Amino acid sequence: MPVLTNARVFDGKEMLPGKHDVVLDGDRIKAIDAPGTASGEVVDVGGMTLMPGLITCHLHPDFYKFDVFSGEKPGKELPPGVMMAIGVRTCRVLLESGFTGYAGAACAHDIDAQLKMAIDQDIIPGPRIRACGHHLGTTGDMNNKSRWWKRYETPGLDLLADGPDALRKLVREEISRGVETIKIFAGSGHGIPNRTTRNMSRDEIASVVNTAHERGAKVRAHVADKQMILECVELGVDIVDHGDEVDEECVQAMVEAGTFWVPSLVYLWSLFEVGYAEQFGVTRAQYDHVRAMLPVAQKAGVRILIGDDYSGVFRTMLKDDPLDHQVGNYGREFAFYGQVDGLSPAEILSWGTANAGQLLVDPPTRVGVIEPDAMADLIVVDGDPLADLSLLSRPDEALKAVIRDGAFVIDRLASRKNHAVA
Repeated sequence: MPVLTNARVFDGKEMLPGKHDVVLDGDRIKAIDAPGTASGEVVDVGGMTLMPGLITCHLHPDFYKFDVFSGEKPGKELPPGVMMAIGVRTCRVLLESGFTGYAGAACAHDIDAQLKMAIDQDIIPGPRIRACGHHLGTTGDMNNKSRWWKRYETPGLDLLADGPDALRKLVREEISRGVETIKIFAGSGHGIPNRTTRNMSRDEIASVVNTAHERGAKVRAHVADKQMILECVELGVDIVDHGDEVDEECVQAMVEAGTFWVPSLVYLWSLFEVGYAEQFGVTRAQYDHVRAMLPVAQKAGVRILIGDDYSGVFRTMLKDDPLDHQVGNYGREFAFYGQVDGLSPAEILSWGTANAGQLLVDPPTRVGVIEPDAMADLIVVDGDPLADLSLLSRPDEALKAVIRDGAFVIDRLASRKNHAVA
């Protein structure tokens, strides 16, 4: 059993005092500071920080060449094979950024499920994936408002159906293709022009949620308006994406239901940076409201998550597009949220580790934490990310190792040694 020795340990929730030895056994963590349990390779990490691999929980792996301002239909902007190649590239960027997992937030052409299959069969290296599928929507909703003579002939990112029965069938078809999280557009908002409060009727949302849960899948909803947030939580939606109008009532409902929340504020911030906020219906008051609600939700016990609409959508307008799929960009979110008063670095870091692990895998499997019998998805960081969250945005400087399922996939540890434990 290999052991990572002389490590500062952030366990997914807090930095443990002192230095520690973490023993691995295959793809699992065997023990922490348990003398006599190690019997293989010893890796001295030299006092650097050992922590769970980072997990992003709102990812579109194929949104790399997509220009939201062009009017192009997402999922059709490039051939399916090229979009899969983009997904393979995204997996590499994630690993090189210290992210050993992602929860998908919609993709075209079953890319999440196929990437997961390719990684599980050791065809390509990549992170642990909770696969999402298409956007599920309804006729004439916000994703179906383009000119009628330019509708999809074959599916891109969006699938449409009307009524509980038709949507039930779509959910079952998605799950049969390897989808583990169903994505719905319950409403619009969150930096989307021509905003509509409701896209799906109450009975349609209920049908999606009940069908998904019957077959072991989760449901995530793109939703911004308060009443739609409350309705989604009441009906059992597992993940609120965006939630721009979350308030104390929504927070209490999410705590009681155990709902995850992905605020994804970098996109809204970027709209201000490029001067499109007003055009896209975003005000500074809305943005500031979400920032103010984050510490309220954290204190109440909402499981907040890291993740945003990475796409490179602003690459032609910003010299350094924060939402481009480039090494280090995903990790910027930690320092971004670290600027919010009332949140500690450990709390923010838990959004991308312990909290995210609870979404990424289903019990009894555990990930996103360093504790016995958890999956050994780990990274080694040169420095203390709690003292400087921006370290996670500079993997070329700070990331020294990435371990996935107990095996090194990135190894920059100069002191790595091979010898048996006496």
